[in-house]
Amino acid sequence: MRRIKRRSRAGLVTKVAELAIAAPQVVAIRTARMLAAGANPDARDRAEFNRMGPEKVAAFWESMFAMGRQLVTTQQEYARSAAVKWLRLWTTPWWLGAYRPYTQTAMSLPAFAGLAVPTRRQRQRAVVKLVEKAVAPVHKRATANSRRLTRVRKRRA
Repeated sequence: MRRIKRRSRAGLVTKVAELAIAAPQVVAIRTARMLAAGANPDARDRAEFNRMGPEKVAAFWESMFAMGRQLVTTQQEYARSAAVKWLRLWTTPWWLGAYRPYTQTAMSLPAFAGLAVPTRRQRQRAVVKLVEKAVAPVHKRATANSRRLTRVRKRRA
């Protein structure tokens, strides 16, 4: 059977909405299977029940590692931006406009002259990227489980 390639870059809102639908659906299906299996589940049910715990732990750790990688990437971007501003301050001749008189604020003291502070937009994008990285592994597993568990199986007679 040929696999259908899904769009890999769904937006954060789309992923959260899909997760909000898929997660309760998976919980309901698995709970119904537990109730139907009773005290003596068959091999297929036991495999499904044993799959739940490690799957959640793996998704949690994947999410944590992805968030850590994203934090490091963001910090490197901020450090690069600060280094570029600092180097520009010290390598541009004063007659080309590198010197600007300081206004009287705490951040305008000479000690802070080369400090690059991220803008509000940069901080917002960093947070959105971080949340996207955190949600992606959970979304991937929940939607895959939903597709797998809702698939109608053909019974052999």
